Amino acid sequence: MQINLFECIKIFIEIVESGSFTQAADNLQIHRPAVTKAVQQLEQHCGARLMQRTTRRINLTSEGEEFYRRSKPLLSQADDLLDAFSPERALHGQIRVDMPVAFAASVVVPNLADFYLQHPDIEIILSSSDLRRDMLHDGLDCALRMGELEDGEYVARKISNLEMLTCASPAYLAAHGTPETIEDLQQHQAINWVNSSSRQIFPWFFKTATGAAEVYIPGKLVLDNSGTYVAAGLAGLGLLQGMAFLFKPWIEKGLLVEVLPGNPCPPRKLSLIYPHRHLSRKVRVFSDWLQNLLSQQH
Repeated sequence: MQINLFECIKIFIEIVESGSFTQAADNLQIHRPAVTKAVQQLEQHCGARLMQRTTRRINLTSEGEEFYRRSKPLLSQADDLLDAFSPERALHGQIRVDMPVAFAASVVVPNLADFYLQHPDIEIILSSSDLRRDMLHDGLDCALRMGELEDGEYVARKISNLEMLTCASPAYLAAHGTPETIEDLQQHQAINWVNSSSRQIFPWFFKTATGAAEVYIPGKLVLDNSGTYVAAGLAGLGLLQGMAFLFKPWIEKGLLVEVLPGNPCPPRKLSLIYPHRHLSRKVRVFSDWLQNLLSQQH
């Protein structure tokens, strides 16, 4: 029996990424029985069960996880091949991307209308989280990550360097004084940030005459959400260090004040990561758009 292998793979990937047969059918605008049949044919063709189905959820088998990991870049390459021979063909389809909450809310979402003007047939499924997500498990095409990257099965493309700031509320500084040197920080309270993967407290960084200094500052509050982080600083609970664009609106209103301007925080690298060496055309144009957007904001 002949099967359309390309179409079956496409349906399989959509099931994995949408989380259900019904949602995959809706997304692809095909009948639900066609989705079930495609998976059955694909499993027969492969000679292996790719997923376990229950009434509530879908779990990939080990063979299914391997098949998904290896088939997704092939599908992207096939789309790019068609695009190469049809240059007038508009980019279409979905991009599944994850990024930090503050970056999504303050930088990307306010400017997305410009991206859609350039690429009206691309659908972006944007998850914003300050927790590190598993790219394979969550079916992500790409993700934005700040700072030095942990080892992983992905490729990274540098997008920009983000300006960082150290600041505090006027109420906190009135109660505890303004630090004049890096050594003064040990007499202050930090609102610290925790790495969601390792559960380790992030150190603070400052430029000095002899290079970058890594400092741990005492603090009674540790957070992993950017919105709560700013709220804690505005409430006068301690010093903050983070992305400048997150603090500048509050600094302009006088609700936060930059501290230690003579020892600024070094910029942090922003990278786009993706799970395989082939960068699809859709992800590439999104990456280029982000890079251009950030270059205009410097």
